[in-house]
Amino acid sequence: MSLKFVCIHGHFYQPPRENPFTGLVDDQPSAAPFANWNERITAESYAPNLAARVRGENGVDDKVVNNYSWISFDFGPTLLSWLELNSHDIYNGIIASDRESMTHFDGHGSAMAQSYNHTILPLSSTYDRRTQIKWGTSDFRHRYGRHPKGMWLPETAVDLSTLELMAEEGIEFTVLAPYQAAAVEGEEGSMIELGNGEVDPRLPYYVKLGSGRRMAVFFYNGPLSQEIAFNGLLKDGHLLAKRLVDSAGEAGNKPGLGHAATDGETYGHHHRFGEMALASAIEVLRRDDDVELINYEAFLAKYPPRRSVEIVEGSSWSCAHGVERWRSDCGCSTGGEPTWNQKWRGPLREALDWLRDQAAASFVAAAGRLFSDPWAARDSYIAVVLGEDPKAFVVEHGEPGLSPAEQDEALALLEIQHRSMLMYTSCGWFFNDVTGLETVFVLRHAGRLIALMRTATQQDLEPGFLQRLDSVLSNHPGVTGRDVYMEKVAPFMN
Repeated sequence: MSLKFVCIHGHFYQPPRENPFTGLVDDQPSAAPFANWNERITAESYAPNLAARVRGENGVDDKVVNNYSWISFDFGPTLLSWLELNSHDIYNGIIASDRESMTHFDGHGSAMAQSYNHTILPLSSTYDRRTQIKWGTSDFRHRYGRHPKGMWLPETAVDLSTLELMAEEGIEFTVLAPYQAAAVEGEEGSMIELGNGEVDPRLPYYVKLGSGRRMAVFFYNGPLSQEIAFNGLLKDGHLLAKRLVDSAGEAGNKPGLGHAATDGETYGHHHRFGEMALASAIEVLRRDDDVELINYEAFLAKYPPRRSVEIVEGSSWSCAHGVERWRSDCGCSTGGEPTWNQKWRGPLREALDWLRDQAAASFVAAAGRLFSDPWAARDSYIAVVLGEDPKAFVVEHGEPGLSPAEQDEALALLEIQHRSMLMYTSCGWFFNDVTGLETVFVLRHAGRLIALMRTATQQDLEPGFLQRLDSVLSNHPGVTGRDVYMEKVAPFMN
């Protein structure tokens, strides 16, 4: 039996780009020649990875590979929702790829779940964290027809409370960056502290949780993933295969896993023809009798973890300062001018926290007479998001005998909670300024929440929200969060 196993993971995700007031994705000139970024990235990455061409020695295409069926992958639920409506063939192909992967990997599917709309879970309220995990799990079952064993955490942002909630939902494993391992169990059972990225990525580990449960964790190979994403390794599929094989091998007299994890858009969008390099590497690996391609779920079934690990609480894969990128001026950003800062991040989160808390208080006060358990009803509301008849949902989950007006009120309160979570989509803080496209998305969901609150509860939260947005200072002189809201959100409020 081979002692070299190789796994490649792609994290595929786009923020929910639909304007919540119209339900449509606005034209985005920066995505030209496509109408918007969803369309462009679908053409450059999501579609090509379903049928990636492999060039023969004579330079002529001699094979087409469905990359998804040979790698490990996760797709964000909000992205799959858009694909289902706008690129149905691509959507169907992705779902079918999970079934196809089971034929490759002894009945173990390659798809992992993802919490619902890419919020930074360690920064979320306990209620939001639980609902995000439940919704991500329910969305996965709805689409793939099976319960997920693995869940990808947005930005791999993690803490023990999040892992505990995942375990409650029957999630068995996740994938983290190597520098998110704080200590590992030694041969004699004592914990050995680790430096930055010192964990052996070839082995799975388990985290002991307060409930007595365990969560298995794979720590991807950091240098190899960096080479794929940023350092040109996708220029040569054969070299990619070699580097993956070199990263595998025995670890502690046990078969070791060579694996890398990157944004899925790396293959074709970030790197043109990257999907072809991936397909070429897959073909090389499949022909190598000393290597076995595998996914995380299948490897875990063969070789369950035997050593415990302690994680770095409140850490992520894209911020050297933990999760500060989504609440403070930590220095991590993408784009912008050299003199720009991200001091706007903290006040933006504080403004949204205030709005969330106001909406939550009203939800509890009003929904208490409409639902026997308002938060359980919210956890189940994903069924309506996925297409269940709203009236049937209220009959099933609401108090008996609700009038039509009360049913409408109940649904409005649940939709307010939906928007409350959407306004925390991580991309709103990831980049360089409050005027950015992604930050406008979260402000629009905030505006939609405000509009719904006016109708459902007769409360007007806009003045208090705008007052707080005055403290959100753009890098463009004289521009505040209020200005962005008034220009990009307010016109849709009437």
